[in-house]
Amino acid sequence: MRPSIRVASLLAGALLTAGLTTGCSPSGDDSKKPADAGSSQEAPSGDATGKSGKSGKTPITIGDFGTYQAVDAASGARTKMSVTFKDLRAVQASEIKATKPPQHQYVVLTFTVKNTGDKEGAFHPQQLKWTDGESPERAVATTEKSGSGQNLDTTFHAGQSATGDVVVDIPGAGGTLRYYDGSGPVSLSFELPAD
Repeated sequence: MRPSIRVASLLAGALLTAGLTTGCSPSGDDSKKPADAGSSQEAPSGDATGKSGKSGKTPITIGDFGTYQAVDAASGARTKMSVTFKDLRAVQASEIKATKPPQHQYVVLTFTVKNTGDKEGAFHPQQLKWTDGESPERAVATTEKSGSGQNLDTTFHAGQSATGDVVVDIPGAGGTLRYYDGSGPVSLSFELPAD
């Protein structure tokens, strides 16, 4: 190999090595380092697809999901919860073997609840309130069971999920169900179809 080519090769190798080593931070902060093409980033929130869920007053429609911060009243610990609104159906009291007749109309809501955080978090369906936008909110949760799915009124460990039904007694078709985690502001809203 000729000396000029050898020097050029050594110089190119030195520049390449210098360029690669300056891209790494000696302090261990890799926040500016680009992600490897083969590695996958963790989904920012919500579900495995990486889509971000709705929260608060933005209504969730059937097939969509939302997220909220569950707060443990005793310890103050917070964790992220995801709720997918799977289905809704109006039922007669006899269809769910209700223990008493409804005041208005029984509606069965199917949810998948998942603890996407790293601490325990709870979902309590009795915290659901209904409004049609004109009348004041009213409690609509019941203790009736649909006979299918898992119990959703529980504390979920990190990563735990369950799909089950919640039976509510609402005064009319449509409206919005609001979920409150504790006594704070609206955690999630669910849009109920008018038909």
